Amino acid sequence: MNYLKYGRAGCVLLILISCVLLNGCMKEQNSPTNETNHALSLQNDDKTISYSKKLNTLVKKLHIVNDENKDDDTRQDKLEEFTQELNLLLNEPKSVEMKDGELVEKFDNNLTILTKSFPLKSGQLNVRVVNYRAPKTVTGTIGDKYTFIQWWSTKQLVHAQMIEDGGPELTTDFVVRDSDKGIQLLLGGYVSIYHPDPVFVALWELSGEKWTQKSIDVGKMKLPDSWELNKDVDELILENRQHDSMSIEVLDHGDGFLINSDDSEQNIIIEFSKSGEVHIDSEHSITSNTHIEQQSYELIQEKYSEHGIVIKYPQITKLKDTAKQKSLNQILKTEALEGLHDYADSNSGVHVEIDYEIKRQSERFLSVQYTGVRYVKDAAYPSHMFYTTNLDMKQASRIKLRDLVKVEKSFIELIKSGKITAVQPEQQGLISDFTKDDLIQLLANADVTKGSPAEAEMESFSYLTSDSLGISIPVAHAVGDHAEYEIRLAQIPDNIKQNKELWTELSSVVDQPATVVNEERLDTDQYEVEESQSFQTTLEGFGKVRFVSTYGYPEGLRKFFFFLLDNQGHILYPFPDFYGNREWVARYGGVEAVAFKDVNKDGLKDVIIIADVDNGIHGPGRIDEFPIADIYFQKKNKTFITLPELDQALNDQGHNQTIKDVIQYVSKQRINVN
Repeated sequence: MNYLKYGRAGCVLLILISCVLLNGCMKEQNSPTNETNHALSLQNDDKTISYSKKLNTLVKKLHIVNDENKDDDTRQDKLEEFTQELNLLLNEPKSVEMKDGELVEKFDNNLTILTKSFPLKSGQLNVRVVNYRAPKTVTGTIGDKYTFIQWWSTKQLVHAQMIEDGGPELTTDFVVRDSDKGIQLLLGGYVSIYHPDPVFVALWELSGEKWTQKSIDVGKMKLPDSWELNKDVDELILENRQHDSMSIEVLDHGDGFLINSDDSEQNIIIEFSKSGEVHIDSEHSITSNTHIEQQSYELIQEKYSEHGIVIKYPQITKLKDTAKQKSLNQILKTEALEGLHDYADSNSGVHVEIDYEIKRQSERFLSVQYTGVRYVKDAAYPSHMFYTTNLDMKQASRIKLRDLVKVEKSFIELIKSGKITAVQPEQQGLISDFTKDDLIQLLANADVTKGSPAEAEMESFSYLTSDSLGISIPVAHAVGDHAEYEIRLAQIPDNIKQNKELWTELSSVVDQPATVVNEERLDTDQYEVEESQSFQTTLEGFGKVRFVSTYGYPEGLRKFFFFLLDNQGHILYPFPDFYGNREWVARYGGVEAVAFKDVNKDGLKDVIIIADVDNGIHGPGRIDEFPIADIYFQKKNKTFITLPELDQALNDQGHNQTIKDVIQYVSKQRINVN
């Protein structure tokens, strides 16, 4: 009886189980993604656990790196593991879900992190810079910083790369630009080789899924007397020899950096141009040169904002002559707002946004460039606006193009000769579309703002920079609405110049030839100057000088030769033979880095050079190029000396890849040359 009872109960239980299973199967058939979603959920849980474990493991390793009770080898091993695994962790999609502050707090404030989002043609790009400073008790005083770049377009596409491995740089801010060249990254921050810290700027480009460092062309950049530029491989390092503190910050419009020192009148702007090139503007930084004098006035920003029209413009302040200041400010305001009266009512359906840029500022000249966009209701497209104001500060009056040059056939032929350069390279050929008569008609009336929008479409303007004259001409909307071209002031012949009194000050900006040696011109068949590795600097024994890198061809083999020149181009000092010249042949374009540093701490600045050489053989027996480093130590008697044994050790042991390598190695030596 009991068996039958239990048997019936078992049957009922089996039937219930079958129904449950059948119902589950039916649900699977009705919802085929159910099983997949369940599996993905389990995988995501596993990833979450995996990421959390990795994060906690990394934090524990950081504790060991920071623990001074541990032995040095253990801490060093853990440091290497930590930096490598941090890079891997930043490649995890889960890492971008943590905010900057959360990550910093997780690592006990041993990291500094900054994240920004930038618009691209294809969408948004998020970029995060992560800095880690290793303890000096592990790495020493120089090589203690590590920088990582993390970037993602979506949380599923996350990448990271360590771009600074134990170097002295600490990135404090960055800018990203989606240019014709691709996605570019401009890093800025501080270098801890000396105190106070110098600043650096480095350019990187994204290729595929990797950032690659690119060179920045400094061109004819000039520096304030107390500043120095060291081009360490591909990055720019700016230092104040008076040991004043320097600062670096992102420009208001977000396309570059403003670098200055305690003296606010000494500054440099390094920014992306419209085409993605890196542009260096140092016109405000040279207080000793005649075209950028010690200024007796300052500029402040004013803004007109009404009925959808926003115009920013400068105003002068702190000028001793208050009457002149009032007159100049009225010109600036009137010029900035000229031609907008047609849009002054709220029913016009127009929206205008205009900002300005100071192109040249000195005691005599103030050149202001306005750019913006005008949106008109029901128009097919917005139009780009461009106009300028040039002031003669001495006469409290406007300067037009015809006040500077004779807008005649000779000037037009100069423009069409190819000596003029487009600010945006893609517009270089547009000027050839204009006939000479067209250009004369346009430029003869330059800098005269028209009243109506239709007339404004055919306006041309001029402006001044520290070393060039710029003109703007109207072009088709499809190619930009306007095109700007610049010609060096030194290239404009006297017979074209108009106001001689103005040109006495403009003409102070000339190219300093580096080919005059002791009243004789350098034989250019024997010496060829490499401008990209020639710099203005100040050396204790010589004062302000120009360091010049050249190539010579003794016995038909290319060799490196280096000189100091004065500001007239006369040779002050020929450097001793370069260490790499003894057995090797100089590579053309092979001077990779030049730095002016007091390496042996004797109060006299030394010169560090890294240059590429090979054995000059093409074919069998060829030895590929490799770097050679040499140090010229300055002596008290105004000469420089090399130490062959040190040079040999420096290069044999491979401490010749970067300026940092050289300094780090030599700083451990006891060197006395006096």
